[in-house]
Amino acid sequence: MQETLRGVVKAWELDAVEHFTTAYYFRALSTASMRMLAELGWEAGEAATPWTSHCWTRFFKELNAGDAYHVLSGLVEAKGGDILLGHQLINSETGDLCTSFLQRLTGKPNTNNLPGTIDWPERESERKTQAGAGAKWVETAKTVVRAEDLDGRGLLDLTALIHHSSDANVQVQNAIGMTSSYMRDNRIGYSTAEYQLSCVSPPPPLGTALETRTTVAHLGRTSLWFLHEIHDATRDQPFATLAQFGVHLDMAARRPAPVPDFIRERAEALMGR
Repeated sequence: MQETLRGVVKAWELDAVEHFTTAYYFRALSTASMRMLAELGWEAGEAATPWTSHCWTRFFKELNAGDAYHVLSGLVEAKGGDILLGHQLINSETGDLCTSFLQRLTGKPNTNNLPGTIDWPERESERKTQAGAGAKWVETAKTVVRAEDLDGRGLLDLTALIHHSSDANVQVQNAIGMTSSYMRDNRIGYSTAEYQLSCVSPPPPLGTALETRTTVAHLGRTSLWFLHEIHDATRDQPFATLAQFGVHLDMAARRPAPVPDFIRERAEALMGR
Protein backbone atom coordinates (compact mmCIF):
# COMPACT_ATOMS: atom_id res chain seq x y z
CA MET A 1 0.00 0.00 0.00
CA GLN A 2 1.11 3.58 -0.54
CA GLU A 3 0.42 6.75 1.37
CA THR A 4 -2.07 8.97 -0.47
CA LEU A 5 -3.03 11.64 2.10
CA ARG A 6 -1.99 13.30 5.35
CA GLY A 7 -4.23 15.64 7.30
CA VAL A 8 -5.38 16.94 10.69
CA VAL A 9 -8.91 17.13 12.13
CA LYS A 10 -9.87 20.80 12.48
CA ALA A 11 -12.04 21.86 15.42
CA TRP A 12 -14.81 23.03 13.06
CA GLU A 13 -14.92 19.63 11.34
CA LEU A 14 -16.66 17.93 14.29
CA ASP A 15 -20.33 16.95 14.23
CA ALA A 16 -23.03 16.94 16.92
CA VAL A 17 -21.58 13.71 18.32
CA GLU A 18 -18.34 15.64 18.89
CA HIS A 19 -16.12 13.61 16.58
CA PHE A 20 -14.86 13.93 13.00
CA THR A 21 -17.82 14.37 10.62
CA THR A 22 -18.35 11.34 8.38
CA ALA A 23 -18.45 13.53 5.26
CA TYR A 24 -14.84 14.54 5.93
CA TYR A 25 -13.78 10.91 6.06
CA PHE A 26 -15.21 10.73 2.56
CA ARG A 27 -13.33 13.89 1.61
CA ALA A 28 -10.18 11.99 2.58
CA LEU A 29 -11.39 9.01 0.53
CA SER A 30 -12.14 11.21 -2.48
CA THR A 31 -8.69 12.82 -2.30
CA ALA A 32 -6.92 9.49 -1.83
CA SER A 33 -8.77 7.89 -4.74
CA MET A 34 -7.93 10.84 -7.03
CA ARG A 35 -4.27 10.40 -6.06
CA MET A 36 -4.47 6.67 -6.79
CA LEU A 37 -6.15 7.22 -10.16
CA ALA A 38 -3.40 9.65 -11.12
CA GLU A 39 -0.86 6.97 -10.16
CA LEU A 40 -2.79 4.49 -12.33
CA GLY A 41 -2.59 6.72 -15.41
CA TRP A 42 -5.69 8.92 -15.47
CA GLU A 43 -5.17 12.65 -15.86
CA ALA A 44 -6.76 15.11 -13.44
CA GLY A 45 -10.21 16.20 -14.61
CA GLU A 46 -10.33 13.62 -17.39
CA ALA A 47 -13.94 12.92 -18.39
CA ALA A 48 -13.29 9.19 -18.67
CA THR A 49 -12.00 8.93 -15.09
CA PRO A 50 -13.81 6.06 -13.33
CA TRP A 51 -16.59 6.98 -10.92
CA THR A 52 -17.52 5.38 -7.60
CA SER A 53 -20.24 2.82 -8.21
CA HIS A 54 -19.98 1.22 -4.78
CA CYS A 55 -18.22 1.93 -1.52
CA TRP A 56 -18.34 -0.10 1.67
CA THR A 57 -17.09 1.84 4.70
CA ARG A 58 -16.46 0.66 8.25
CA PHE A 59 -15.62 2.91 11.19
CA PHE A 60 -13.54 1.41 14.00
CA LYS A 61 -12.21 4.27 16.12
CA GLU A 62 -13.11 7.92 16.54
CA LEU A 63 -11.03 10.88 15.45
CA ASN A 64 -11.28 14.09 17.47
CA ALA A 65 -10.22 17.71 17.07
CA GLY A 66 -6.47 18.01 16.61
CA ASP A 67 -5.91 14.36 15.68
CA ALA A 68 -3.46 13.75 12.85
CA TYR A 69 -4.33 11.09 10.28
CA HIS A 70 -3.07 9.60 7.06
CA VAL A 71 -4.46 7.29 4.38
CA LEU A 72 -2.88 4.18 2.87
CA SER A 73 -4.29 2.99 -0.47
CA GLY A 74 -3.78 0.13 -2.85
CA LEU A 75 -5.20 -1.67 -5.86
CA VAL A 76 -7.22 -4.70 -4.76
CA GLU A 77 -8.48 -5.76 -8.19
CA ALA A 78 -8.67 -4.54 -11.80
CA LYS A 79 -11.17 -6.32 -13.99
CA GLY A 80 -12.74 -5.03 -17.19
CA GLY A 81 -13.80 -1.45 -16.62
CA ASP A 82 -13.90 -1.83 -12.85
CA ILE A 83 -11.16 -1.00 -10.40
CA LEU A 84 -11.36 -2.02 -6.75
CA LEU A 85 -9.35 0.18 -4.38
CA GLY A 86 -8.76 -0.37 -0.69
CA HIS A 87 -8.08 2.58 1.63
CA GLN A 88 -7.19 2.62 5.32
CA LEU A 89 -7.45 5.84 7.33
CA ILE A 90 -4.93 5.68 10.18
CA ASN A 91 -4.49 7.75 13.33
CA SER A 92 -0.96 9.04 12.77
CA GLU A 93 -0.18 9.29 16.51
CA THR A 94 -1.37 5.87 17.63
CA GLY A 95 -1.17 3.87 14.40
CA ASP A 96 -4.75 2.67 14.99
CA LEU A 97 -6.97 1.84 12.02
CA CYS A 98 -9.88 4.30 12.23
CA THR A 99 -11.72 3.60 8.97
CA SER A 100 -11.53 1.24 6.03
CA PHE A 101 -12.99 1.86 2.57
CA LEU A 102 -13.46 -0.71 -0.17
CA GLN A 103 -14.22 1.40 -3.25
CA ARG A 104 -15.36 0.09 -6.62
CA LEU A 105 -14.81 2.48 -9.53
CA THR A 106 -16.45 1.96 -12.90
CA GLY A 107 -15.42 3.52 -16.19
CA LYS A 108 -13.22 3.28 -19.24
CA PRO A 109 -10.68 0.45 -18.87
CA ASN A 110 -7.07 1.51 -18.48
CA THR A 111 -4.52 -1.28 -18.33
CA ASN A 112 -1.46 0.98 -18.47
CA ASN A 113 0.78 1.45 -15.45
CA LEU A 114 -1.23 -0.86 -13.17
CA PRO A 115 0.75 -1.95 -10.10
CA GLY A 116 0.48 -5.31 -8.41
CA THR A 117 -2.59 -5.94 -6.30
CA ILE A 118 -2.65 -5.95 -2.52
CA ASP A 119 -4.22 -8.43 -0.13
CA TRP A 120 -7.34 -6.92 1.40
CA PRO A 121 -8.61 -8.62 4.56
CA GLU A 122 -12.23 -7.57 4.23
CA ARG A 123 -14.95 -7.95 1.66
CA GLU A 124 -18.33 -6.30 1.45
CA SER A 125 -20.66 -6.61 4.41
CA GLU A 126 -23.18 -9.40 4.54
CA ARG A 127 -25.72 -7.17 6.27
CA LYS A 128 -29.00 -6.93 4.39
CA THR A 129 -29.73 -3.46 3.07
CA GLN A 130 -33.24 -3.86 1.72
CA ALA A 131 -36.26 -2.23 3.30
CA GLY A 132 -39.20 -4.42 4.33
CA ALA A 133 -42.16 -4.86 2.01
CA GLY A 134 -44.39 -2.68 4.20
CA ALA A 135 -41.83 0.05 4.87
CA LYS A 136 -42.99 3.65 4.93
CA TRP A 137 -40.70 6.30 3.49
CA VAL A 138 -40.09 9.85 4.74
CA GLU A 139 -38.99 12.75 2.52
CA THR A 140 -35.78 13.73 4.26
CA ALA A 141 -33.56 15.94 2.08
CA LYS A 142 -33.78 18.26 -0.90
CA THR A 143 -30.88 20.21 -2.34
CA VAL A 144 -29.21 21.40 -5.53
CA VAL A 145 -25.63 20.55 -6.49
CA ARG A 146 -23.63 23.74 -5.91
CA ALA A 147 -20.18 24.79 -7.11
CA GLU A 148 -18.59 23.91 -3.76
CA ASP A 149 -19.99 20.36 -4.06
CA LEU A 150 -18.00 19.49 -7.20
CA ASP A 151 -14.93 17.33 -7.74
CA GLY A 152 -12.11 17.94 -10.22
CA ARG A 153 -14.32 16.88 -13.14
CA GLY A 154 -17.15 19.24 -12.23
CA LEU A 155 -19.35 16.46 -10.83
CA LEU A 156 -20.82 15.82 -7.39
CA ASP A 157 -18.07 14.85 -4.94
CA LEU A 158 -18.48 12.09 -2.35
CA THR A 159 -18.00 14.66 0.41
CA ALA A 160 -21.13 16.57 -0.60
CA LEU A 161 -23.10 13.37 -1.12
CA ILE A 162 -22.40 12.27 2.47
CA HIS A 163 -23.24 15.76 3.81
CA HIS A 164 -26.58 15.46 1.97
CA SER A 165 -27.30 12.02 3.42
CA SER A 166 -26.30 13.21 6.91
CA ASP A 167 -28.98 15.89 6.64
CA ALA A 168 -31.43 13.15 5.63
CA ASN A 169 -30.39 11.08 8.63
CA VAL A 170 -31.17 13.87 11.09
CA GLN A 171 -34.58 14.40 9.46
CA VAL A 172 -35.57 10.72 9.74
CA GLN A 173 -34.29 10.60 13.32
CA ASN A 174 -36.64 13.48 14.13
CA ALA A 175 -39.48 11.61 12.42
CA ILE A 176 -39.09 8.62 14.77
CA GLY A 177 -38.80 10.71 17.92
CA MET A 178 -35.01 10.74 18.13
CA THR A 179 -35.30 14.49 17.86
CA SER A 180 -32.56 17.07 17.94
CA SER A 181 -33.80 18.42 21.30
CA TYR A 182 -34.07 14.89 22.76
CA MET A 183 -30.47 14.23 21.78
CA ARG A 184 -29.20 17.55 23.17
CA ASP A 185 -31.13 17.26 26.44
CA ASN A 186 -30.08 13.66 27.09
CA ARG A 187 -26.52 13.77 25.69
CA ILE A 188 -27.44 11.18 23.07
CA GLY A 189 -25.89 10.88 19.63
CA TYR A 190 -26.18 8.70 16.56
CA SER A 191 -22.78 7.18 15.80
CA THR A 192 -22.30 5.61 12.36
CA ALA A 193 -20.47 2.27 12.26
CA GLU A 194 -20.87 1.35 8.60
CA TYR A 195 -21.96 2.76 5.24
CA GLN A 196 -22.92 0.86 2.11
CA LEU A 197 -23.10 3.20 -0.88
CA SER A 198 -24.29 2.10 -4.32
CA CYS A 199 -24.55 4.51 -7.27
CA VAL A 200 -26.43 3.47 -10.41
CA SER A 201 -25.10 6.29 -12.59
CA PRO A 202 -22.13 8.69 -12.69
CA PRO A 203 -22.30 11.64 -10.27
CA PRO A 204 -24.50 14.53 -11.42
CA PRO A 205 -23.22 17.97 -12.48
CA LEU A 206 -23.73 21.51 -11.20
CA GLY A 207 -27.37 22.55 -10.77
CA THR A 208 -28.81 19.05 -10.43
CA ALA A 209 -31.71 18.81 -7.98
CA LEU A 210 -31.36 15.93 -5.51
CA GLU A 211 -34.18 14.54 -3.39
CA THR A 212 -33.91 11.83 -0.76
CA ARG A 213 -36.39 9.60 1.01
CA THR A 214 -35.53 7.42 3.98
CA THR A 215 -36.85 4.51 5.99
CA VAL A 216 -35.67 2.30 8.86
CA ALA A 217 -34.25 -0.98 7.57
CA HIS A 218 -33.14 -2.53 10.85
CA LEU A 219 -33.77 -2.01 14.56
CA GLY A 220 -31.73 -3.67 17.30
CA ARG A 221 -31.43 -3.20 21.03
CA THR A 222 -29.04 -0.26 20.62
CA SER A 223 -28.75 -0.01 16.84
CA LEU A 224 -30.71 1.57 13.99
CA TRP A 225 -30.07 1.09 10.30
CA PHE A 226 -31.40 3.77 7.97
CA LEU A 227 -31.79 3.33 4.22
CA HIS A 228 -31.61 6.45 2.03
CA GLU A 229 -32.71 6.51 -1.61
CA ILE A 230 -31.26 9.52 -3.45
CA HIS A 231 -33.06 10.64 -6.61
CA ASP A 232 -31.84 12.89 -9.42
CA ALA A 233 -34.95 15.05 -9.67
CA THR A 234 -33.61 17.05 -12.62
CA ARG A 235 -33.45 13.95 -14.83
CA ASP A 236 -36.18 12.05 -12.95
CA GLN A 237 -34.00 9.01 -12.33
CA PRO A 238 -32.53 7.18 -9.33
CA PHE A 239 -28.97 8.06 -8.47
CA ALA A 240 -27.85 6.23 -5.32
CA THR A 241 -28.83 4.23 -2.27
CA LEU A 242 -27.02 4.55 1.03
CA ALA A 243 -27.45 2.14 3.92
CA GLN A 244 -26.25 3.66 7.17
CA PHE A 245 -25.77 1.43 10.22
CA GLY A 246 -25.19 3.07 13.58
CA VAL A 247 -25.99 3.11 17.26
CA HIS A 248 -27.99 5.14 19.77
CA LEU A 249 -24.97 6.53 21.63
CA ASP A 250 -24.58 7.59 25.26
CA MET A 251 -22.20 10.50 24.64
CA ALA A 252 -20.99 10.70 28.24
CA ALA A 253 -19.98 7.04 28.35
CA ARG A 254 -19.16 6.91 24.58
CA ARG A 255 -20.98 3.59 24.48
CA PRO A 256 -24.16 2.32 22.74
CA ALA A 257 -27.32 2.76 24.83
CA PRO A 258 -30.68 0.94 24.50
CA VAL A 259 -33.18 2.55 22.12
CA PRO A 260 -36.07 3.90 24.27
CA ASP A 261 -39.54 2.40 23.75
CA PHE A 262 -41.06 5.63 22.37
CA ILE A 263 -38.42 5.74 19.61
CA ARG A 264 -38.65 1.99 19.04
CA GLU A 265 -42.43 2.17 18.51
CA ARG A 266 -42.17 4.93 15.90
CA ALA A 267 -39.25 3.22 14.16
CA GLU A 268 -41.21 -0.04 13.96
CA ALA A 269 -44.18 1.84 12.51
CA LEU A 270 -41.92 3.25 9.78
CA MET A 271 -40.66 -0.27 9.11
CA GLY A 272 -44.28 -1.36 8.57
CA ARG A 273 -44.42 -3.74 11.51
